[in-house]
Amino acid sequence: MNYLEMMNFRHACKIFDESKKIKKADFDFILEAGRLSASSTGLEHWDFLVIQNENLRQKIRPLCWNQVQITSCSHLVIILAKIADVKSDSDYVAAMIKRRGDKTPEEHAARVAFYKNFIDSNFNSDEKLFQWSHEQCMIAATNMTNAAASLGIDSCFIEGFDRAGLGDLLGLDPKKHRVAIALPFGYRLNPQPPKLRREMNDILTWID
Repeated sequence: MNYLEMMNFRHACKIFDESKKIKKADFDFILEAGRLSASSTGLEHWDFLVIQNENLRQKIRPLCWNQVQITSCSHLVIILAKIADVKSDSDYVAAMIKRRGDKTPEEHAARVAFYKNFIDSNFNSDEKLFQWSHEQCMIAATNMTNAAASLGIDSCFIEGFDRAGLGDLLGLDPKKHRVAIALPFGYRLNPQPPKLRREMNDILTWID
């Protein structure tokens, strides 16, 4: 598939064929697309949980508005948005800067100062940090679902859930991580419905 064919293939799959499972190599490809995603200031604001435990999925499902995809998919990914790690004085931020081995000590120091000013000026609360991280997680989620589509694998963005309840179930400290999105992956059981989108002339304005 070319890119637009892949985009037309991808849809919010509501009913997965439970008899079909994603091959390890294909799922590794999907995860790698998430890992390689762009992020604001390169901080990679995400961690991924792959939940295959059936008992845990059964507990997750009612917290996701009882959406059947949670238990019927081949693979379930939950993307966690970082909170504490992306504060300007965190060890994580320091490590992300330090890994740039091509930079001089002076350039590292300048980058530390940049991060501190940028983060402290714009994201001075846990709620603002979560919003920032959530936006970056959606980039990773989009890349993963598009990568899946390129292999003929279906997915569904799930943001309808009890965030606090799901975080409690997963044992998350809300000052460190919060659930950004749940992504079930698998193979469709039924034909894809027609893709409905506005026409280009309804959404596009040129400013010359």
